[in-house]
Amino acid sequence: MYDVHSFIKKRKNIHEAAYFTVEASLILPIVMLFTTMMIFLAFYSYDRCILGHSAYEAALRGAGCHIKTASEAQALAENAAGSLVEEKLFAIKDFHYSVSADGDSVTVTYYCAVNMPFITWLGEYVSEIDMTFEISRSAKRYRPARTIRDWRILKSL
Repeated sequence: MYDVHSFIKKRKNIHEAAYFTVEASLILPIVMLFTTMMIFLAFYSYDRCILGHSAYEAALRGAGCHIKTASEAQALAENAAGSLVEEKLFAIKDFHYSVSADGDSVTVTYYCAVNMPFITWLGEYVSEIDMTFEISRSAKRYRPARTIRDWRILKSL
């Protein structure tokens, strides 16, 4: 004998399973896109921190008290600027840097663009988006004898 109630129950379960499949097929690409963008946002934040820290450390290496000339300071800072970021960056393209040194300070500047998926597509709709950045840090060149003299003058006041 044919049971109408069991037929309706089976038909209802099939309908619910198909409904879930359609919803999942619409939601899954959005979730995957969001997850990918969050991963690349983490890469961007990491790269920005690495570049800021490396620029300051390279400037400090060029500002040491044992360095006598500005050209020697610039050469040490350039060497450090290249080696500190080597094989540490994930989401960066068009990377280059510049170093300037004078008698008082050493400045290291990194220039690069962020390599993120969908940025060119997003740039068509949002005109103010700029995924290039310039990170610059400088360190003052201290001369120990001059610094001690300055402190003695301040102390006598």
